[in-house]
Amino acid sequence: VLQGVVDNQASTATAKEEALAEINKMAQTMEAESNIETLIVAKGFEECVAVINGEKANVIVKSEGLRPNDLSQILEIVYLQAGILPENVTIMEK
Repeated sequence: VLQGVVDNQASTATAKEEALAEINKMAQTMEAESNIETLIVAKGFEECVAVINGEKANVIVKSEGLRPNDLSQILEIVYLQAGILPENVTIMEK
């Protein structure tokens, strides 16, 4: 839909700029999610899914018990990759 606004010659310059900004924001969010997942798997977790929604993040990891150190590492990765504060991160075990 956003790309349609950008491609539409009838769209105003403002509408095109706003659509491009939203596309860029979505791409940055997707990149952050991917980076978080990759780094958490690199820490030894078998699987990970990260979902960012504004200033909040949900992280689901396959684990048979998260230790406090594991939680700290996950929170740090999310903060460094997406700038989301630990109190806004929900970590769930699969």
